[in-house]
Amino acid sequence: MRTDELELVQQRVATEERKCLEITQRITEYDQMIEQAFIQQQQRLNEPELDIVQAREFPNFIWRLKQFRFEEHRNLEQQEKVLSEVREALRQAMIRKKSLEVLKEKDQKKFYKQIDKLEEEFLSEMALNRYQRQKQIS
Repeated sequence: MRTDELELVQQRVATEERKCLEITQRITEYDQMIEQAFIQQQQRLNEPELDIVQAREFPNFIWRLKQFRFEEHRNLEQQEKVLSEVREALRQAMIRKKSLEVLKEKDQKKFYKQIDKLEEEFLSEMALNRYQRQKQIS
């Protein structure tokens, strides 16, 4: 039961980590798009025929890309909070599982001690019976 819980939480951690990675990749893509847009704009500004409309729209285009990147960054922050909560749940599940294992181990040791005690009592009783039979024979 605790193992199933632990596995479910581990799967959830993996899922949340994957989501963080995907968001990080999108942020990197936006960074690359912005960088590429600046390079292309610089190349266009160096051309003899300048497209005024395109040059005028460039700041708006960059602003939109930066807004998308900012939204992804906020998503990443929220996802990291979720991941932190799930990791805490994983830590708690691992503690519960370890506690259960320790309790099982203690119970097992207690059980073995009981068995040893019963065997000892049985052997003592057998020895006592043997002694009494030998005493009756002699």
